[in-house]
Amino acid sequence: MPVNFLFLSPVFFFQMTKSVTNPEELGGLASQMTNDYGHLALQGRLAAATAEPEEIGFQIRTRVQELGHGCIFLVQKAGALQICPTDSYTKRELIECARAVTEKVSLVLSALQAGNKGTQACITAASAVSGIIADLDTTIMFATAGTLNAENNESFADHR
Repeated sequence: MPVNFLFLSPVFFFQMTKSVTNPEELGGLASQMTNDYGHLALQGRLAAATAEPEEIGFQIRTRVQELGHGCIFLVQKAGALQICPTDSYTKRELIECARAVTEKVSLVLSALQAGNKGTQACITAASAVSGIIADLDTTIMFATAGTLNAENNESFADHR
């Protein structure tokens, strides 16, 4: 399950904390994060339902919910900073909320990866097999061209 949401990116949190100096940008970022979290929650529900063993599904569900709570606090702090853009305490709280959400995102990703171990093993094996096939194709190409040294007078076609 690919998870390519903007708010899972470190760039998003850089933008969020950078926006402390430009609070008018926070509304758009908070809106984007809310939309992205909605998509993640749907995909997380599907991933949790299909995860084996069940405890991985429970971890995915729990961590996505915790991320949701962190996102709520982050949006609230962004709104508070928009109301009072010069409040240094609210700025610090917003930055701390962004850090907390970053940590929660990493927990969600680790839960998703734990539920994805079988798929990742298949991808790794397929990659290894593709490499072997490519090596064999290269060897066949050189052998067909006659550039490999033969140990006896047999031709490559005899062994192919």
